[in-house]
Amino acid sequence: MALLDVTGVSVKFGGNMALTDVSLAVESHTITGLIGPNGAGKTTLFNVITGLQDPLRGKVAMNGINLDGFAPHDRSQRGMARTFQRIELFGSLTARENLQVGAEIKRAWDGGEVRAGDRVDSAIELIGMAPFADLRADRLTTGQARLVELGRALVTRPKVLLLDEPASGLDADETEYFAKILRGLAKVGMAVLLVEHDIPLVMKTCHTIYVLDFGKVIAVGSPAEIRQNQLVIDAYLGAPAEVEA
Repeated sequence: MALLDVTGVSVKFGGNMALTDVSLAVESHTITGLIGPNGAGKTTLFNVITGLQDPLRGKVAMNGINLDGFAPHDRSQRGMARTFQRIELFGSLTARENLQVGAEIKRAWDGGEVRAGDRVDSAIELIGMAPFADLRADRLTTGQARLVELGRALVTRPKVLLLDEPASGLDADETEYFAKILRGLAKVGMAVLLVEHDIPLVMKTCHTIYVLDFGKVIAVGSPAEIRQNQLVIDAYLGAPAEVEA
């Protein structure tokens, strides 16, 4: 059984179907990619998974439990965390203090079972934030800010981690470092679902890739299979030579 199961999800906005019968599965110890053109429905699917958007039909289950009716904070309580496309940090707080905010909220939900400071220290060590942990967030580079956002998700100790374009604005070295972190998270048992337009990053890190186009899954497979899939090439990737890992 997959840690995260999405089955037959459809979403309608007005007269338009944003998602139609979308299903995917994310296993622990794996990184699963979700790619497709802008407007394909990727963020809408993330919103359904995290409880921000009610589906017209379909269900989301985590660890075998149907999450229908669970609010976003309830899903977080059960081990789900998410980052967003747009960086949203408290600029007047340090990187460490931004993580502390998330950790204190999680500690309150958990009844204080784990010290917030321990969660923060663990996340800082895990993603290599120590060199800039005490800098104000509004003085961080884009790459550093992206890591802080990731760290803020990790202080909740998630089982399922959803990342919405986390490599946006990163240079080549920062992207490679980020890929290394993702592999480490999967190695320790996390189930990672990654939405990303950096196709080389997706091809190098993901075990399985789902491709959305016009709200429908048009392909599922390994990076090698997706790279050669004609439907995907026509809808999104372009010539195979353009997407080599």
